[in-house]
Formats: sequence, C-alpha cells, structure tokens
Amino acid sequence: MAQRRSILSSRTSRVALPRSDAPEWEVIGPSVRLGYRRGRGTHGRGGSWLAATRSGDNRRVQARLGLADDIASANGQSVLTHEQAKELARKWAKSVKAGAEPAASLTVDDALDRYFEARDAEGMKSIHDARARAALHVRPQLGKTRIADLTVLRLRKWRDGLVSERKLRRTGRFADRKNFEVVDLSDPEVIRRRRDTANRILTMLKAALNWSYNNRLVSDDSAWRLVKPFRGTTSARVRFLTPKEQKVLLAASNGVIRDLVSAALVTGARFGELSRLRVSDYDPDNRSVFIAESKSGKPRHIPLPEGGAGLFKRLCDGRGGDEPLLRQESGAGWAKSSYQRAWKALLERAGLADVTLHEIRHTYASAMVRGGAPLMVVAQALGHSDTRMVDKHYAHLAPSYVADTIRRLAPDI
Repeated sequence: MAQRRSILSSRTSRVALPRSDAPEWEVIGPSVRLGYRRGRGTHGRGGSWLAATRSGDNRRVQARLGLADDIASANGQSVLTHEQAKELARKWAKSVKAGAEPAASLTVDDALDRYFEARDAEGMKSIHDARARAALHVRPQLGKTRIADLTVLRLRKWRDGLVSERKLRRTGRFADRKNFEVVDLSDPEVIRRRRDTANRILTMLKAALNWSYNNRLVSDDSAWRLVKPFRGTTSARVRFLTPKEQKVLLAASNGVIRDLVSAALVTGARFGELSRLRVSDYDPDNRSVFIAESKSGKPRHIPLPEGGAGLFKRLCDGRGGDEPLLRQESGAGWAKSSYQRAWKALLERAGLADVTLHEIRHTYASAMVRGGAPLMVVAQALGHSDTRMVDKHYAHLAPSYVADTIRRLAPDI
C-alpha cells in the first residue's frame, strides 16, 4: 500500500491550511513530530516549522526550527523545505533523547511558544491578547535571544523602551510601520499609562520565562526576577456616572443601544459578558441572569432589581433560548467594538464626554458601595475572586465610622 503523502509536504497544501496559532503536526519517527504553524500574523514571511519529542524523563519538549519555504527560497538554515525540516527535527530529537539538548540554546521565542501552548491547553481566557502583545512588543526585540544571555540590564533597557517607543497609527487592517502617531512624552498621564502597559507586557514575559524555569528548561531565573515593574502606574481614581448623569444617559438613549446600556447598568457586567448572553441565561423565577464565562473564569449569577428583571423579561419574551439576549439593529448579537458608533452618538446627544461603556460597570459598583453593600458582595457581583479591586477603587465610597467621626469633630471653617 502506498504511503499517504503528508499535507505538509508541498507549499500548495500548506497554503490551504487555515491561519491559526495551533500547529499542524505529522509523525516522522518514534516519539518525533514535525509541526507547521501558518500563523495569524506571518504577513509575507511564510509559516514556521516546529519539532516536538519526549526527553529522557518523559518531558514533552518543543522547538522552533525555522521558516518554511512558502514564500522565500530555502537556504537550509533559516528557511527550510519539508524534507530539510524533517531531517533537522530528527537530529534535534536525537540530541534531546541523548540528554544533549542544551538548555542554553532555549530562546525567548521558544519559551513563549511553549508557554502559550500550555496555557492554551489549560483554557487561558486572554491567550489571544497575550500572543498579540508578545508578537508586537517582545518577539521583535528579544525573541531570538537565548534565555541564558538575558541580563538584568538588557531586560530593563527593553522595559524602558516600551515607554518611549513610537506608537503606530492604525490606518487599516494592519498598521503601517512607517506611519506613527505623535505622543507627548512630557505629559505625566501619558507616561503613567505607558508604564502601566509596559508592566502588563513585562508580567506576561516573566510568566513565560517562569514557566520555563519551573519546568526545568532553564536553570537560572535571576535576570528577570530582579527586573521589577514600574511603581505608581495605576490610576488612583476610576470614573463613574453620578445619578444625574445616569438619568441623562438613559433619557438620551433609545432602541438597542438603550437595551445594552440598561443591561450594563443593572448587572455591572463587562461588554464581553453581555454580548455572550443567551435568552436561556435569564432566570425569570429567581430574577437573575447567569454569566457563564467571565474574565476570572468563574461563572456567576447576578440578581436583578425590579426594573432590570422587567428589562430582561421584555428582551426574552417569545424568543428561543439559544438566541442572543442583547441584539443589534440587524438582529445579530453584539460583537467586539460593534457598539462604538452608537455609543459615541449617544454620548453626544447626552452631552457627556470621555465616558466609556466599561465605566457603567464602575457606576454599578459605586452605587452598591454607597448604598451600604458589603465589599465582598460587590466583588462577587462583579465576578472578582476577592475584594482587592473593590477595596482599591470603591472602599472610600462606603459609609464609614471613621469618615463620619472626622466630619463631625474636625475643625471647620
């Protein structure tokens, strides 16, 4: 019987594969697999060859071999044909099984690939955002660097560069790398936001490097352990609407955008959580809505006030359980950023500026705290695992014996 030809063997068959972060694998020997990742953002570079095997202690090991010859001609080193990739994968696997895989050869790209693969298998919620951040901010500067060559000075220089780097102007589906926005780096608020973003990227990179360290792929973590995030980057105050602003916003809204804003106001749910709601998620008997998928990964039930229960009952009447509970004018469910145009038009009618839909969530939390709700109750309603974020942003709004005593006894002019 003729052996079936691999789908990875020709450029034509590889190009037919969907763009994905998940590799396509083929077995090329005992415990040896060759992988091909076409990738979501290869943008003219072609796909990548990967190899995977098991080490002597039965630990899964994976490495990036190089680019496939989808676009560029193979050179046997950085760009490989299918056969060249198979040969290199077998040699690499042999060195791993012999215990000769040099930990010092592991690059930052390798660590990111293995970390994302592991977290994806675990159901990491923000995997696509993390991969995008790595592709834009980590891989171009550090990706080819061996982890053994990372130093505190190198990582600090990279971290600091995230704050001062120019910002791309997005003019279409992809950003033009020669088209930059002017950023005022003398503005303290701009610096604060950029440092906050740099901290998030640094945290993601350290998580990937720590994963390699904890899985015994590298032996020293001091380089990144000693690089600390910027301090004082979190905004001290969050924006929330006053009761008067809430009334003005609702009075200016109508139709589907009013339904979306009202649902956000009575649940405190994130837009992503609201957009995923189905008719069956509303429980009319208990007057509550079920959030099956949240940022924390924990589902929750949100009890509704009388007006909120009436809103959800109206939205559900006469409709099938699998239909989206909140819909656009077209009848389709809300998608990411699909509300922006209607939201901006609503703000203009209401005479409100610099308000985001997410700040409706802050409004929900602040109203509950001011009304005397325990912080743990507010945290549970928001889907937080503890009260740290609630303490940070809303605790000062709670009725307080200390505050009341100071107001009563402090000198007053």
